[in-house]
Amino acid sequence: MDIGDNQTSKYLIFSVDGHIYSVDFKNVRQIVPAEKSERIPDFPDYVLGTIKYEKKYVPVIALSIRFGYDFDGLHEHDCFIITNDTQKQAALLVNEIYGFAEVTEDMIQPAVDLNEQACARFLVGEFTDYEGRECRIIDPVKVIRLGDEGIFEQG
Repeated sequence: MDIGDNQTSKYLIFSVDGHIYSVDFKNVRQIVPAEKSERIPDFPDYVLGTIKYEKKYVPVIALSIRFGYDFDGLHEHDCFIITNDTQKQAALLVNEIYGFAEVTEDMIQPAVDLNEQACARFLVGEFTDYEGRECRIIDPVKVIRLGDEGIFEQG
């Protein structure tokens, strides 16, 4: 397949409450199995607490709650995607990792203005992977910072 000058990026594909999402690999520091987190008073409901990662505490964000889905606790295949933002690092709780896809720029469609299946303000685009899955691309910086930036500075 000749992609010419079309830039290729890798995206991590995962599920949240049965919905397929992805994140650019450049935003992923590490993937680790989910564990119980230590709850912090006065944090928003989607912040389940903190975990210790590389000698510092990072907030755990339950994407299911952040996106308006139901959350019924941790499950066997749940894992944390540790974000690569060194200033506002977080552990994004997802249900299952499916792998990754190499995606060219022309495969990515703009995010829709209104999306019934997700909170569209966190989306940066969508693509269909080679297995036919519709993958919504999230921006982890928006998930972490939107409206609650000061809270994460306290953690």
